[in-house]
Amino acid sequence: MVSVTWTSFLACAFCHEWPGGHGSQESGHQSAHNCDLIEAWPEQLTLPAISAPVSVLGAVLFVTGTVRRQTSAHVLEVIEMQRAEKRARQKKA
Repeated sequence: MVSVTWTSFLACAFCHEWPGGHGSQESGHQSAHNCDLIEAWPEQLTLPAISAPVSVLGAVLFVTGTVRRQTSAHVLEVIEMQRAEKRARQKKA
């Protein structure tokens, strides 16, 4: 909610001249140029908006796979240590 309000404020600030401004032709031209930039935002943000969730999903899958592999390796080591311990006890007995 706050970001929408802040974005709306910035859009108004760029599209309209501030009260008490110079009122010259240059500031009017600059204001129109800024409005064109603001209107182009949806097209410019489409690719990042689509790629961000895909990137997050890829990162989650990578981390999950890495943790699963390390956990499996640890479990196998523990099982091997238990077997070695069992063999050592059987030799003593």
